Amino acid sequence: MRKYLLITLYVLSGMLAYAQTSFYHPFSIGAGYGVTVAYAGEETLTSSNAFNFNINYHITPFTAVSMEGQVGQLSGGDAMNDTFSKQYLNSYNALLLHADVQLGELMDFSNSQFLNGLKNVYFGTGIGILYNKITDINLIGINNSITYSTYYVKSSNLLIPLRMGYEFKIFNRRDEPQVRFDINYSFNTAFGEGLDGYYNPAGASVKFYSYFSLGLKYGFGNPHAYRKAVYYSAF
Repeated sequence: MRKYLLITLYVLSGMLAYAQTSFYHPFSIGAGYGVTVAYAGEETLTSSNAFNFNINYHITPFTAVSMEGQVGQLSGGDAMNDTFSKQYLNSYNALLLHADVQLGELMDFSNSQFLNGLKNVYFGTGIGILYNKITDINLIGINNSITYSTYYVKSSNLLIPLRMGYEFKIFNRRDEPQVRFDINYSFNTAFGEGLDGYYNPAGASVKFYSYFSLGLKYGFGNPHAYRKAVYYSAF
């Protein structure tokens, strides 16, 4: 009798463990579009636009390492109204490698609708290269009293992104996250001159730009098992 009881408990524990296991696609590919704002020392801040393309390796449903490319513009200044008449347009490209971790990796959300809502919040960082190409720049100051030199028509900078965002997961009929809708904000530090094109040996050697974007990702690859359920149902 004891032997049958132990077998029954073993089978039930196995069924429970399997019920808590979920599956996910290890890879995804995606694209997005958003708004950039550069912080390069000009008085007037202006917004521009950029596209991004990414391929992602999902270590788990909540942790990913991504290769991302950005193509867009950075701009700033107002030649007519700023004190030093600076204004530029940078048609940039960027290539980044970054890792993001969602809160669902770190907490148990199985018994809470509130925590289930927080599980998709993520934070991340990485490293990259910013390729600058200045396509428009004002080099003449107010009343022709200042002439600027630009040695940075084309240049590149080491780039460090700080990322945060929220990822909505859309599940297929097997409760696997198939499509991911991403809301992301990244604040990027570019080391060195070149982002705004102006040569200023006394200026800051670090520039910044932010990028707020919306994107979609589609998962593919043979499903991998994960230690707990990703799909949440209150019923």
